[in-house]
Amino acid sequence: MSRLYKVFRKYHKWLGVALAFFFIFFALSGIVLNHRGTFSKVDIKRGCLPRDYRYSNWNNASIRGAIPVSSDSMLVYGNIGVWLTDSQFSTFVDLNQGFPKGIDNRKIADVEVVGNDDFFAATLFGLYRYCNSKWQKVKLPIAEERMVALEQQGDSLIVMSRSHLMIGLAYDDFQTFHMVPLLAPNGAQKRISLFKTIWFIHSGKVWGIPGKLIVDLGGVAMILLSITGLFYFFAPKLLSRIKTKLTLRTRIKRANRWSYRWHLNIGIFAALLLLVVTTTGMFLRPPLLIPIASKSVKPIKGTTLDDSNYWSDNLRDLIYDSHRRFFLLATAEGIYALSPDLREAPVKFALQPPVSVMGINVFWQEGPYYVVGSFSGLYRWNPFEHHLSDYLTGESVQPHSTLRSPFGALAIAGGIRLQNAVNVFFDYNSGAFTPKGDNSFPEMPQEVVSKSGISLWNLALEIHTWRIVKFLVSDFYILVVPLAGILGVVIVLTGVVMWIIRYSKRKKSKKE
Repeated sequence: MSRLYKVFRKYHKWLGVALAFFFIFFALSGIVLNHRGTFSKVDIKRGCLPRDYRYSNWNNASIRGAIPVSSDSMLVYGNIGVWLTDSQFSTFVDLNQGFPKGIDNRKIADVEVVGNDDFFAATLFGLYRYCNSKWQKVKLPIAEERMVALEQQGDSLIVMSRSHLMIGLAYDDFQTFHMVPLLAPNGAQKRISLFKTIWFIHSGKVWGIPGKLIVDLGGVAMILLSITGLFYFFAPKLLSRIKTKLTLRTRIKRANRWSYRWHLNIGIFAALLLLVVTTTGMFLRPPLLIPIASKSVKPIKGTTLDDSNYWSDNLRDLIYDSHRRFFLLATAEGIYALSPDLREAPVKFALQPPVSVMGINVFWQEGPYYVVGSFSGLYRWNPFEHHLSDYLTGESVQPHSTLRSPFGALAIAGGIRLQNAVNVFFDYNSGAFTPKGDNSFPEMPQEVVSKSGISLWNLALEIHTWRIVKFLVSDFYILVVPLAGILGVVIVLTGVVMWIIRYSKRKKSKKE
């Protein structure tokens, strides 16, 4: 038994010391990710980060889209908020007054112009209307805040969150928005993507706020275990260098005993939680993400996933085809046809374009086709003629599951439709480009760059996924999370076995 203890102790000690730094940052970033609203006002200057995080050529999802407001001006919006520009994109006027402090509070999913000068914006934290030269939050009949799409139909404005449809009318001056019950597809049984299920378990969101707080405690435990483990490892080396200062030596010894005792207590009580969080986290990033991306399961009973609303957290975008007179509803499960009165059950198209699990970012009509862009690429799609082709090359694309691959050759983050010119698209990494391959789109003005930092939440996401080290190790960064996860499981299990061995010995010695 003592030999087994020594073997486990060796692995536990050296792996723990080697990975303590990673686990501290995993835990700190995870706590921030669990409370986006709390940290939404905190921004970090992009100039302090590696080059990949600095704006250049409108990269990093700076622009999601644009909408004309007159013959020679338009509103551009995205991660930079809302800006008024001319048709040549030569001047930019800041139009973000009224949004709460923090770049997260002015991340815009969609903008709609009603009439000539009535602007609405769908944001991460609610629906806003531009009144009296500033944005004002619109009261909606739901507690959910994340808005994803706006669409006009006649004198109505349709607002879509991740779970609900709402409608406001012009005759009421859009003062009141009413819920529109969105039916489930005929015969459909509710299933949840395996990715989402694992993500909800990993964050604790599967049990609502109490669950997130429990996972936060797991993060605190991980930090304390890392710190106490490092202290216990380095204390003897520190004591060997301090031979004359008896008072300091005594304090270090006392702190070391305290550290060791709490390391054992915290470790055994938090072991199961840490195993769950660590194991689920491994499957939320490539390469382990890829085999689960297209899988779905039944919602776990008694959790937040078991929602009576079939579309809970599933809605992504909405456009109206005025020629065919119906809506196209983009969801996490694919794209559906929806009746113009929104009352009939949506019907899923047999042919589906590839869409990343990261969501749809470009969705508009272009003649008889629809343009669909996401991190899985850019496509021209006509489900009625069974047509699916690459938007840039025109080559036919073999249809497959919309969730098969999270990433394609292009990571499309947005696009702008131009009436008398070539459309402009935005790759997340390289920025603006046109189908012709020229680089004629103007550079980002310094004012836009200086006012558009990165939110603490987004920085925490980069740290949590370890994309933050991509500039050092290239694409090998994707291996950090799965490798750290596997070794983290080994550390926890060896620690538990060591605790059991010590407990058994102590219990046996008491009997004797």
